[in-house]
Amino acid sequence: MNPELDAALTPLLADLQVPDGVVPIVDDTEWQDEPGAASCWLHSPDGTGTGVWVQTGQPFPAQVLALADQVQQWAVEALWKLNRPASWPACPHHPDRHPLAARAHGAEAVWSCPVLDEKVSTIGSLRSSRSL
Repeated sequence: MNPELDAALTPLLADLQVPDGVVPIVDDTEWQDEPGAASCWLHSPDGTGTGVWVQTGQPFPAQVLALADQVQQWAVEALWKLNRPASWPACPHHPDRHPLAARAHGAEAVWSCPVLDEKVSTIGSLRSSRSL
């Protein structure tokens, strides 16, 4: 796998490990053939796959944010297919109402409550922030 893609995907894979998450099978087969793009596949427990990608050479937080939206879409669909609550990652301030949103907060990529516009966790540290 491309090292930039691997680095940007790693914190999101960690966040998918929370109790309300779902963990993909990562297939490092490239599917994006645009210059400067790195890609892989995320496979759901049912075997279906979704391609995710980043633009190489971009700042790390920007790559994480770009992947966060793609991984979040994959997770919502995978959870729905498992008949589980599909609001991932769930907002600790408003459970069962809406998911957290990936946003830039200074120089870092974070999960934030879109209603309160409040940082909940740095992307990659969701498990440790679940004590809210």
